[in-house]
Order: sequence, then C-alpha cells, then structure tokens
Amino acid sequence: QGQGQGQEEGKKSNSGTDVMRKQMNKVLFETLTQKKEAIYIGEDVTHGGYYVVTEGLANAFPGRVQDFPPDETSLIAAGIGFSQCGLLPIVEIPYAKYLDCGADMFFEAIISYWLSNGSRPNGMIFRLQGFDRGVFGGNFHTHNMLYFPPGLDVVCYSNGEDYVRGFRYCVQQALGGRVIMLVDSTALLNLRHLHGTDQAWMRPYPEQGEYLEFNHVTHYGPKTGKVAIVTYGNGVISSLKAKKILCEELKVINENEITIIDNHYLSSVTQSLEDSIQNFDRIIFADVCKPMSGPLSSFVSVLQTKGKLPRFWEVVTAPNTYNPLGNEITFLNPSDIVSSCERVLSQS
Repeated sequence: QGQGQGQEEGKKSNSGTDVMRKQMNKVLFETLTQKKEAIYIGEDVTHGGYYVVTEGLANAFPGRVQDFPPDETSLIAAGIGFSQCGLLPIVEIPYAKYLDCGADMFFEAIISYWLSNGSRPNGMIFRLQGFDRGVFGGNFHTHNMLYFPPGLDVVCYSNGEDYVRGFRYCVQQALGGRVIMLVDSTALLNLRHLHGTDQAWMRPYPEQGEYLEFNHVTHYGPKTGKVAIVTYGNGVISSLKAKKILCEELKVINENEITIIDNHYLSSVTQSLEDSIQNFDRIIFADVCKPMSGPLSSFVSVLQTKGKLPRFWEVVTAPNTYNPLGNEITFLNPSDIVSSCERVLSQS
C-alpha cells in the first residue's frame, strides 16, 4: 500500500489505538530494529527526550542512542559526519528556534547535497518541535517559523498514524541521501479528543509496509465541494473545529460541502495538492506559521502563477508577533479560520 489511504473524519474504530507520542516512539523502535545503520542523537534523548518521545530507546539500543551537550552546531556536525560514514543519523533538535544556534552546519548539510546534485549525500532526518501551544510556551519553544532552503524536505504530520507511515518513507529517502526535517506540533503529541471526549485523535499503528509518500494529501471530508481548507500539523485540528462551528453553530455551510486537506509535505506544491484543489469553488490556506514565515503563502504564489486557484481564496496565518508565556492568541485559532471562511463564502 504505497501512498496509504486518506480517512474520513470519525470513521475508524478506537480499538488498539494510541496517542501520537506513543506511535512516534514505536516507529523509532521499529526503525532502529530494522535499520542497523540508524542511530539517534540529541540532547537528553537517553532520558526519554523532549516530551518522552524517545522513552526506552537508549536501553533497547545501547550505543546507538546518544546525548550531546546543548550545542546544536556540534550536534548537526556530528550528524553530517555519521552520514558520511555510512550511518543514518536521526538528529533531534529540541525546537525549531534552536536551529538558529546551529544554522551554519544545518545549511552546510543541505547545500553540499543540493549543489553536488546528490553526489555528496548527507542523508539524515532532523526531528524538532515547531509551532503551536507547548508545555513551556514562550517564543523559543513555539516559534511559528520554518526554513525552506533548496535541498531540504520539510514534512509535518497531524496524527500518529500518518506520522508512522510518513516516517517510514522519510527513512527510505534519507537512506538515498536526502536531508529531511520532520516538524512536530507539541500540542498534538498527547491529544486524544477532537470534539468533547470522542477519542478521534487516537489512531491505530499502521501495518508493516504502509507508508505515505511526499506526494500525498489526506482529506477530512468529501473530495469535491464548495470550500477546502488546506493546512498541516495542528492546523488540521483548528480547521476541523472551525468546520464544526461553521456547520453546526453558524449553519453557513453544510458538512458535505467543506473539506480539510491535510498537506504533509511543505517544501513545494505537490501534484496531489494541485489536483485536489481543482475540485473546490473556494480555498482557505490556514497556515500555522506567521505571515511570510510559513509555506502556504508561497504555495499560493505558485498555484496562482499556474492558474490553478479558483476565483475566491484567502490565506489565514498565526499573527505576526512573538509568543509570550501562556498566551494563546498568538497562534492560529479556529475563530480565525471561521472568519476567513465566512469572508470567502460571502463573495460572489
């Protein structure tokens, strides 16, 4: 099952399901078991890592899970060295903001691969927290900004099931020399419920052989209709909550007329995304990053240039500000998406 199947909201059984954090932990165990060249390095990863994603790995794989001092330059440089020696390094950077501290080495890993057209591969996977509400809060832990240099594949998954299948594909690509950055949304790691206590975000662990290619989008709702909301990561949750408000509280649109498109690959517009939006009259691009700091504004530019956008569309983002401790209004919220949908629905 190459690309996997998108699933309709609320259609899966909850038997044998778990939160995203535990599914991530399981796929790391799976990878280190099956790929003897895989190693895992980071800061505090032997003690479970940030948000306990690496719990138990150090004991299960002695010598292949290693802590480094809090120096991202050295950590990334070690990853380059391990890759040049034929290993597959999975490098955990605690938060996206911390990439600033190791920027020179980070870009060196990407540029040397890209400029050499793959003849100098630096195959590795970066794992980090990127955006949305976190345990600690503050700008350094919830940065809402991402890098998209040429030669870097940036991906983000909204649930544990997609993460496992996507991670398997990322491993394949990293073994081929590509540099991949997997960005997590902290608030999703232990999320169980979408609405009330529905356990809708508890997902099953995919069977062996299931994976998601970069050219894949997941639809929550019908694949044709009046409005599509294109988003990723925690934006999927905010968009699904917005859909409920629009359909059940405001009653401005029927449930079968609005779809959320979970777009996992963020480095460029995939053919799947381009094809999907052709089936909708109006498009909302709901970006969890700040204006000019995320992928979807550039997506709009590409799609508009190619004549692939409908007449009515809008981009909604996180506010153009920093994230003080405990403040949630600096993030993309369902109310932002509701307002955006109401505006495009009013246009004719």
